[in-house]
Amino acid sequence: MEIKEAIQHNYLVRGLSSDDVEAIAKLAEKRSFRGGDTIVRQFGADSDLMIILDGSARINTFSGDMIAEVGPGSLIGEVSLIDDQPRSATVVSVGGTETVVIPCDRLKALMNDRPGIELVILRNLSKVLCSRLRSANVQLDSVMAKP
Repeated sequence: MEIKEAIQHNYLVRGLSSDDVEAIAKLAEKRSFRGGDTIVRQFGADSDLMIILDGSARINTFSGDMIAEVGPGSLIGEVSLIDDQPRSATVVSVGGTETVVIPCDRLKALMNDRPGIELVILRNLSKVLCSRLRSANVQLDSVMAKP
């Protein structure tokens, strides 16, 4: 899968024009990881976005417990993009993993120059993060309800 195609099919850009998607794709580059490589380290200061092109990755807590395993099309790093805080989890490659990396500083500069892109991206990220929060609330309620 090519960079533009991977970005174009991601929820991040849903609602953007093909010109806007092309502008984002021009910022991106491919990066490959071997099995066991750390893609993102919890508490790391970097905030680049990544889309998995091929392979899979495990999202782990600091203690090493697996939160989720994600595959092609999955977005990594969206929380740090929004809040400018260190990474909230560690992401490790399972087998070989190929990603598209969108540098945060370049994406933020593009969003600053083109507010329509920023509005759509932040709206899309907000919807997904709210969905995850709702799901976490349901899981927490079920844990707390057990005697």
